[in-house]
Amino acid sequence: MCFRSIINKYFHKKKKSADKAFDIPSYDSYSSEESSLVVANNSSMTISIPEEPRIIVIGAGAAGLACATKLLEFGFQNLLILEAENRIGGRIYTQSFADNVIDLGAQWVHGEVNNIVYEMVQDHEWLDSTGEIYKSFECIRSNGEVVPVKIRDRLKEIFTRIIENCSKDLSTYNGSFGDYLSEQFQEAISKSAMSDIDLNVAEEFFENFKKIESSETSSGMEQVSAKDIQEYWQCPGDYLLNWKDKGFVTFLHLLMGSNEESIFGTLEERIRFNCRVDHIQWDNLDGKAFVRCNKGADEFVADHVVVTVSLGVLKDHADSLFHPPLPLHKKEAIVGLGYGSVAKIFLEFAAPFWPSDWYGFTLLWRKDDLRELQHTSYAWVEEIFGFYCVNYQPRVLLAWQVGSCVLNVEQMALDEVKSGCMYLLRRFLCQWQIPEPLNIKVSQWQSNPNFLGAYSFRSMLSEKLQTSALELSQPLLVMMPEHMRQECSAATSASALSLTELSNEQDFKRCSKNVKPLVLFAGEATSKHHYSTVHGAVESGYREANRLNYYYSK
Repeated sequence: MCFRSIINKYFHKKKKSADKAFDIPSYDSYSSEESSLVVANNSSMTISIPEEPRIIVIGAGAAGLACATKLLEFGFQNLLILEAENRIGGRIYTQSFADNVIDLGAQWVHGEVNNIVYEMVQDHEWLDSTGEIYKSFECIRSNGEVVPVKIRDRLKEIFTRIIENCSKDLSTYNGSFGDYLSEQFQEAISKSAMSDIDLNVAEEFFENFKKIESSETSSGMEQVSAKDIQEYWQCPGDYLLNWKDKGFVTFLHLLMGSNEESIFGTLEERIRFNCRVDHIQWDNLDGKAFVRCNKGADEFVADHVVVTVSLGVLKDHADSLFHPPLPLHKKEAIVGLGYGSVAKIFLEFAAPFWPSDWYGFTLLWRKDDLRELQHTSYAWVEEIFGFYCVNYQPRVLLAWQVGSCVLNVEQMALDEVKSGCMYLLRRFLCQWQIPEPLNIKVSQWQSNPNFLGAYSFRSMLSEKLQTSALELSQPLLVMMPEHMRQECSAATSASALSLTELSNEQDFKRCSKNVKPLVLFAGEATSKHHYSTVHGAVESGYREANRLNYYYSK
C-alpha cells in the first residue's frame, strides 16, 4: 500500500524536507502553542516511581516495535507488546507470492535524506530503485487507443508545474486539494499552447489523475485539506526504493535484531499475539493503567501504556476503549484527521505476456464507455486506476483500487475480482493475447478490524476543527501525589492542569516532574510531518520511548 500519495511517484511532488531525521520531544521542549497536557485529577492517589516500571505497548507494527526496542536500549526490561494479529508488522505485511514475495502493505522506502528507515539500512544492500515503472507508464483509453507519448508527457507536465508551484497558493487557499487541482488544471488546459490537445483526452487524463490522488483517501481528493497537505515533508532522494526480493519485513527483523536462533531478536518472549485490547482504564487511584484483552480473557496492569493502534481503530473504538473517555481535544483529533484505504490486487501469470520494456498503464475512460460500464456488474472496476509491473516479480502485475468500492472488493470472491481485472486488461490491451492468471492476492486493510484502513491524511474536517497530529500524539498524564510534588508558582490544585499556563520555563520544568505519562500515543497518524509512512511510524515510536526515558531520568 502506498503510505504517501502516488502523486509523488508520477510527478515528483516537492515538499519541504525535515531539518532532523526525527523529532523526539521532552516535556521541557513543549511550547505554549504546542502543548496542553491532559492530567487526570486523582489528588488522593499514591504514586511511587517503581525501580522497574511495567510498560505495555499495544501493537507490534513499525511504531510499536520501534518503541519497544528503543525502550530496551534505554534499559527498560519489564516490557510486553500486545498484538491483535498473529504476526508482527502491522501495516507492513510481506507474503510469499509467485517467484518470491510481495508487500501487501507498505512497499517502498520514501526518500533517503532524513528518513530514519533509510538511515538504518543504507549500509546493507537491501534496497533498489523502482526505476521507470511509475514514470514510463502508458495511458490507454477505453477503446484501446494508446495516447501518444508526446501528448502524455505534456499532460504530465501540467501537473508537474501545478505541484511544484502550489506551495505559494495552498497556505491561503480556502477549499479542498481536489478543488485546487481542478481549478489549476482547467486554467492550464485552456491556454492556447494546449489547443492542439483533444479536450476529451485531457479530461480523461485528469479523471485518472484524481483517482491516483484518491489513493490518499477513500473519499476522494475533495476530502483532503489544501492548506494542511503542506504539513507533509518529503524526504529528498529516491522516493520509491523497493526491498528487492525480500520485502519490507526485512526492516522489521533488523529493528528487532533477529537472527537464526531468535526470529524476534530482543523482543523474543515479549510479544503476546492474538491479544486484541478492548479496555484501557486510566484513572485508577494507584496511578496505574488497567488493560484488558479479548473481553477479559487476559488482563494486565501497567505503569505506562503506549497505544500504537491505527487511526481507523481509534475512530471506531476510542469511545469504548478508554475509561474515562478521552479529553475533548484528543477526540477532535481522532474525528478530524482523515484515514483512508486502498486495495492492492496482485495477479500472477505463468509467464509475462508483455514486452520486457513495458512497465504498465493507466486507464482513461471515455465518457460514453464509462456510462455503459456503470450499469454492469463490473461497475467497481472504474476505480482501478492502473496496472503496473512489480520489481523482482517478472510474472506479476499490480492493480491499484481506490474509492468507495475498496471494502466491496476486499469482500468479493477472488474469482470475481480476477474476472473484473481480466475484463479491464482485455478491454484496454485489446491487441494482445492475455492468458488467465495463475494466482491472485488482494490486500484486506479496510475489512480487517485490527486496521480498518491504510493510512492517515489531513482532511477538510481537521482543518475545520483546527486539530492536528500534535493533539493526537499528546500523552494522558496523572498527577503525582501532593507530598511528592515540587513547588510551582502556579496553582496545581485545579481539577485539570495545563502546563502551558505556568509563568516561566523554570516553573514548567519543575511542574512537569509532578506528572506521569500514563497513556502515550504513537503511530504514523501521530507524526506531524511524516504521516502515512513507515519512517513516520518509526519516528513516533522512538519519540514515545524517549518521552518515557526522559521522565525517569529527570
